[in-house]
Amino acid sequence: MDEPTPSDGAGSAVSTVAEQNISAATDGDRPLLAFFIPDLSVGGAEQVAITIANGLATRGYDIDLLLSRASGELRSELSEQVSIVELPPSTTPVVGVAAHLPFLATYLNKHKPAALFPHLEHPSIVSLALNKFLDIETTVIPTQHSAFGHEVEATPKDQIVRRIVPRLYPASDQIISVSEGVADSLTDSTPVERSDISVLYNPVDVEQIRGRASQTVDHDWVENDDRDVVLFVGRHARQKNLDGWVRAFEKVVSRNSNARAIIAGKGPCRAKVQATVERLGLSDVVSLPGFVDNPYRYMARSDAFLLSSRYEGLPTVLIECLAVGCPIVSTDCPSGPREILSDGEYGTLVPMDDVDGLANAVRDTLADPPDPDRLRSRADDFSPRPVFDEYERFLEEHVFTT
Repeated sequence: MDEPTPSDGAGSAVSTVAEQNISAATDGDRPLLAFFIPDLSVGGAEQVAITIANGLATRGYDIDLLLSRASGELRSELSEQVSIVELPPSTTPVVGVAAHLPFLATYLNKHKPAALFPHLEHPSIVSLALNKFLDIETTVIPTQHSAFGHEVEATPKDQIVRRIVPRLYPASDQIISVSEGVADSLTDSTPVERSDISVLYNPVDVEQIRGRASQTVDHDWVENDDRDVVLFVGRHARQKNLDGWVRAFEKVVSRNSNARAIIAGKGPCRAKVQATVERLGLSDVVSLPGFVDNPYRYMARSDAFLLSSRYEGLPTVLIECLAVGCPIVSTDCPSGPREILSDGEYGTLVPMDDVDGLANAVRDTLADPPDPDRLRSRADDFSPRPVFDEYERFLEEHVFTT
């Protein structure tokens, strides 16, 4: 493919950025692997992509991280061993990551990474379009983070992507699924064969989490042994059903005056969550601190973590809670909580949209908490060493033998 050429002044600036970024990309004797995500904002998929890129870099691979925008709260967590390749900015926001097609093709043809791992569906279909319609030597392996077909807040652009996924995903050289439930959702809703999906759990640095959890928390409720703190950490989005979360907590505090709620994070539904708290008269017992840069210290000192999601993939936040011994109550949503909690062995599972069930489970957990050491032992199953061992076996089977 010919390298993009400028058509006007704006195009010239974009072309210059592209050429600089391509030249800055990693060249070396070690195997080069590329990851592709839109940006480094707070999110489960972004955190997983960073953790995997960092871990594989530590194991001796050259790693390029392709970004639409090299910005976001998680940038500080990216290892210096990972090279950032920032794609030229799009002048057509509606197109989104599809605007990067020419540059992405140029990058792949020039540097020929052994594999490209797009995370999230938008980057995945762009990468697969190149793989299907152009002569690209790079193996393209999307990572599917959430159960396909369960999204409840799809934008018009998302809806278009959902229609394209069944057409392009079968062109993948292989697909990584973060859980068995996510893999099942793909085979149920797309023509992808189960043999073309590999389940690789998300690596979670449990020892680092435990270390950071020892830091103090500047919050009166968390440091007060007389309070029963119920915690949520995550994106404030319809997926998380925080309206149901707050209504469940209302039932908890109505029978336990010592109960307090902390709903940490940010997102498009934050104002709605705040309005629900105020409407139910819970402002004195519910705290919304916004984004917290070290949620593990909150988890370690909370009495229960409540997840009320409508769907997930493999919710890392539950593994993080297990790592510090925080008891968990979660909806039995598709997918991930049941796998992480081993069918309810390491936490309580409640049917979706059962507010009374969530409230009862939280009350029971506060009254009779599980052994924290047992929860910590479960988190060790997701620690980096065994997960990265699986990743390397995957690479040997599906990348370096092709």
